[in-house]
Amino acid sequence: MYKSDYHRPLAVVIFLMSCLLYEETVFAQHPEITTSVDKRRIIIGEQIHYKVSTSMPDNTYRLSWFIFPDSVSHFQVVRQNNIDSSFINGYINFSQDITLTSFDSGLRVIPSFVLNVEPLRGDTTFNLLTDSIPVQVLFSPMDSVKTFHDIKSIIEVKKEWAWWLWVILAVAVLLLIVWIRFLIKFLKKKPVSTDLFSSKLLPYEEAMQLLADLQQQQLLQKSQVKEYHTKLSEIIKRYLSRKTKTYKMNLTSDEILMELDEYTTGKEQVFAFANCLRMSSAVKFAKYIPPDTESEKCLAQTREMITVINQNLNKKAESGT
Repeated sequence: MYKSDYHRPLAVVIFLMSCLLYEETVFAQHPEITTSVDKRRIIIGEQIHYKVSTSMPDNTYRLSWFIFPDSVSHFQVVRQNNIDSSFINGYINFSQDITLTSFDSGLRVIPSFVLNVEPLRGDTTFNLLTDSIPVQVLFSPMDSVKTFHDIKSIIEVKKEWAWWLWVILAVAVLLLIVWIRFLIKFLKKKPVSTDLFSSKLLPYEEAMQLLADLQQQQLLQKSQVKEYHTKLSEIIKRYLSRKTKTYKMNLTSDEILMELDEYTTGKEQVFAFANCLRMSSAVKFAKYIPPDTESEKCLAQTREMITVINQNLNKKAESGT
């Protein structure tokens, strides 16, 4: 037997161990997140670019991106770009650029946002947090170089309207009349849902029945994911409307969470359900397709949340508070 024959099995073992070590190293690398702005000092009304970037080994994690509201903590969104993705050297990178402005002077802070990360195998899910970033919002400085002018005497102005001002006023009145008539017709054509408060079932019983019907429709199996999550949102908003006898069908996801803080006491339940609402918003507005298991989990969380709200509201009604 030749000398090389002795070394061949050893080489195979070393090669296999290297592959295993490489695979464990890749899965051990956690996703990285960076948060940045292009300016830390702005003048009122000036725009800044807020950017969030993540990087992770490919085929190791599933990432749920945060939903940035239209306005938050003294800042307003001017433009919100889509989430970009790239693949470089075995790493998949995501980034989003959001243009913000502020009209409130002082030291303002862009708050932290949560990204949910789910390993494809191994550990349980965990969260990544963006950095909270302080931004100084200032008034435009006074130009001290320009000279001051003397105070001039009062000049009397003739109170006469030019003919073209009368024409503009007449046109504006006509447009206002047309607009009012259009609004009246529009509101007559699209009344608020007439059957919202006329159901014979109790709000809780109706919500449970609607959830059961949605489960039996098997929309996920038919790839109708957007319709599935839209109906989930409508069910909890319909329940809140009927239970509180207040129209809440036009609530956003953030407004629903504010309602839940009032009707529930468990912060952990609200936080878990918040991920469900954000995923539903991503499905409806960002064309995100979650796994069927996550969508089914949202239905179970919706049923559990409605049950908790119903119990708490019933207790308040019984105690008279």
